[in-house]
Amino acid sequence: MIIISKHTNQLCNRLFTYLPILSYAIEANEPVCFWFQSKAYNQFFPQLAKEGITSYFPESSIKGGWCSKTVNGVVRMLDKVVHLVLKTGEPLPLHKPLGVLFNPKWKEIRYDTAFIIKHADRLRLLFAPSDHVASEVQKLLGPKRPQVVTVGVHLRRGDYRTYLNGKYYYENEVYIRYMQQLKEEIEKEGKEARFLLCSNESTADERFRPFHIIRQQGGDMMIDLYGLAACDYIIGPPSTYSQWASFWGKVPLRPLDSSDLQLKLGDFKRVVMLDHFES
Repeated sequence: MIIISKHTNQLCNRLFTYLPILSYAIEANEPVCFWFQSKAYNQFFPQLAKEGITSYFPESSIKGGWCSKTVNGVVRMLDKVVHLVLKTGEPLPLHKPLGVLFNPKWKEIRYDTAFIIKHADRLRLLFAPSDHVASEVQKLLGPKRPQVVTVGVHLRRGDYRTYLNGKYYYENEVYIRYMQQLKEEIEKEGKEARFLLCSNESTADERFRPFHIIRQQGGDMMIDLYGLAACDYIIGPPSTYSQWASFWGKVPLRPLDSSDLQLKLGDFKRVVMLDHFES
């Protein structure tokens, strides 16, 4: 049994943190228990429960944060005791920065990223969206057409105004310039370009009118995320959000790490794990 007792950060940061844990669990045929897991995200991934690899500790009247600290403290103490008894200086994976991991077979726990690659398709199944989200994405994008190339554009705003002093906060004209570059690249291949705009702020801007634009009306985070995962290409500032869409949908991504790039379709690569792209 692997127990995860602490959960921080937003959705896609958390998902990428879970990947090595779950990939090990699949490899070792170990169950995982999300202890005091926030219910806010559980409903998004019904396959986690259906596949039988994960479970959730029953609701507690004690706040999860307090319990997480207690469990973390106990496991750290166990870790020290085991070190003293075995007289080994080797690190024991009983706890990790984002939460507690405990396994009776602690010697066998490996955080080998090769497990993520090996079990990538199973991991994608575990994190498949709900039928509602899948249906809404299908309605939004419609059937695939060979002559139409859909580019997902993640316009990350909100906290990016202050994150790294606004380094990756781009105004609409930056995105429009990149969209024009890609439109020209796609049209060189005799195909039509269309763009799915996804943002945590409004994308109502007349300057987008010359492009074939798709956007959802409800502002649903999961529809945007799995909409990006259903595109042919993705652009956006460095973010775990667009990286997750690339990983889950096997979609080539080009992070916009500068406001002054010349985009080529050959620059896009699929994400195989966090911050790692296919060679």
